Amino acid sequence: MNLEYRLPNGQKVKFLDDQKTYLGNQLESEFGSERCFGIVANMDFIMICTYEKDGADPELLLYKKR
Repeated sequence: MNLEYRLPNGQKVKFLDDQKTYLGNQLESEFGSERCFGIVANMDFIMICTYEKDGADPELLLYKKR
């Protein structure tokens, strides 16, 4: 789930810390798409993203801090 996301300025960043534990789930699209939705959260934030098989072409949809 800790994928690199491209920012509008072209820079790629990871938002998660590999040493921490998060709650998360993956949902397959119901619209016939090959993309999945990923939801990750802890007590400080929630993150929602979409990506293709094996995490290819990730897109950050929401990153909201408390």
